[in-house]
Amino acid sequence: MLKEKRGLIRLATKIGFTYKAKGATGREKKAVSKDISPGGIRALVDKQIKKGDWLEIGMLIPRIKKPIPAIAKVIWTADREAGKINAGIKFEEIDTGMKNKFLEHLCELIFSELERSKV
Repeated sequence: MLKEKRGLIRLATKIGFTYKAKGATGREKKAVSKDISPGGIRALVDKQIKKGDWLEIGMLIPRIKKPIPAIAKVIWTADREAGKINAGIKFEEIDTGMKNKFLEHLCELIFSELERSKV
């Protein structure tokens, strides 16, 4: 479903991604988006994540073999669910070589949603 928030279309779609604190060593954690836009992602993440934290993200887009790397900042957190916290995460940098692939995928999702809404 399409949603518009703060001037950008947000898609209520599930996209898997990995994340960890920027510069941290160790394993990445996995999450799935609740919605996504060209500017950011909303998802349930580890409850230790706080507003203002910087994250390294790897978005898992179908038909793309490698995760799309991004640097992001946690803009807000709210509502704990099942040991996780809802977070709004703003993309600050998306790998330049992969940014177009990410945007193409979002466009495909938008067109697909528009086609479904015509029925």
